[in-house]
Amino acid sequence: MKYLNALRNQWIAARGWMFCTLLLAGLLIYVMQSYVQLSANMPTRLVPYDLHLMEGPVEVGASAGYTDEDYLTEIAVADTQLHSTWTPNNVESQYARFQNRMTPALYAKVGNDLQGRLPDLENSERSQALFVEHTEALEDTVRVTGRLRAWIGSEQVEDRPIAYRVRYAFSDGVPYVAGFSVEEE
Repeated sequence: MKYLNALRNQWIAARGWMFCTLLLAGLLIYVMQSYVQLSANMPTRLVPYDLHLMEGPVEVGASAGYTDEDYLTEIAVADTQLHSTWTPNNVESQYARFQNRMTPALYAKVGNDLQGRLPDLENSERSQALFVEHTEALEDTVRVTGRLRAWIGSEQVEDRPIAYRVRYAFSDGVPYVAGFSVEEE
């Protein structure tokens, strides 16, 4: 009988540890879910590198008193690179990222054309790169000039000057591509 009481006591002690383990696991899951939800809903603030020189907050957007030209220029260079620099392996992701930067109106106008070009570009051996030489910002429009070079395999087949004009529209302070045109130089 002594042996059975010892087994019974061990069983009760083990159930206690199992209960505590399950309770702590449930608490851990709840805390992790709370952190994930909190991080998804937390606003992101862009802090400029020269914040210590400013005398207050700076608005960027359509409702702002002014839009930093350097800010728009950097975004325009990145957007033109998404459109113009690709290989057959990454052209789909580059164009998808470019389309995500468009306003709904521009996407409705040119989105299907870009999607229609993808099969031909993916099956070709053409790669191209844009080398930016100069940028010029005028209010909500940025002009990006440079050289567009293209290769088929390892042979360079194109090297020409090109200029892009990128116009932005702001939504909740975020600039989206509202107009995109190519100007041959």
